[in-house]
Amino acid sequence: MSRTVGIAVTGATKRAMSTSGKTINAGELFVSSDLSKRYAQFRPKLPVEHVNTIVELLGRKPGVWVDVGCGPGTSTQQIVGHADTIVGVDISETQVEVARQTHQHPSLSFVQGTCDKLPAEDCSVDVITAVQAAHYFDLPAFFKEVERVLKPGGIVGLACINLASCKDSTTMNTARSCIWDLLKEYGLAEKIQLVVDNYENVALPYQDRKEHMVEISTLWSLDDYLNSCLTFSPVNTMIKSKGLSVEEGREHLVELLKKRGMTEKDMNSVYTWSHECPLITASKSF
Repeated sequence: MSRTVGIAVTGATKRAMSTSGKTINAGELFVSSDLSKRYAQFRPKLPVEHVNTIVELLGRKPGVWVDVGCGPGTSTQQIVGHADTIVGVDISETQVEVARQTHQHPSLSFVQGTCDKLPAEDCSVDVITAVQAAHYFDLPAFFKEVERVLKPGGIVGLACINLASCKDSTTMNTARSCIWDLLKEYGLAEKIQLVVDNYENVALPYQDRKEHMVEISTLWSLDDYLNSCLTFSPVNTMIKSKGLSVEEGREHLVELLKKRGMTEKDMNSVYTWSHECPLITASKSF
């Protein structure tokens, strides 16, 4: 693990999120090492264009960059070479362990921690990011921590990666709506909606809010698409609630997609999928 500047590692505590009668323990969204590995393999990465945008907005190479809700480090790895010290923080012990095993670099370290108690000293961090995570945060508590640890002039950036849409199959896009239905049924609908709306309704703590958009294109078979869906916490909540194994859960998804009109040809074809990846940024006043 690299030496960090101004970073003090703190212990993690579990946070329960309750809304509309549902409770989700944030520390248990990704507790399986197998799930963490699937997440690392099949989730799209933070586009490097967004990394470059943040550095350009800061106006210099960041000394310390903290990536909150880093998961298995898939997007945190994209920051290597763009900051002197990079710290990925996640509430899940298994996600952090997979990140440490998968991504190793002298500038990079991963610690277990929470969005409302970041492992950093006051005014010690140049950039704070969260990729595909902020919609699950207690945002007021997170922004209070951002204010505490961010240097004057520092940047906070929140990015999300929207559910893939298929460019060349109407049937697969119809099936896509089935996955959205599952996300809303087994997840927290208002938090899912923040992603659907590309974070347009997330208010940042500073005035100079900027919006940036990158589109990610991917060639995926149905199997690839399902592997991606199987990393979504609401889909895994559905699988657990039905007492299914992962493979049984996959077959259940296939049956749901068939009911939406998916054919054998769809199941054995490779298609072009597109993800919208918005980034919203703001800087702390001097």
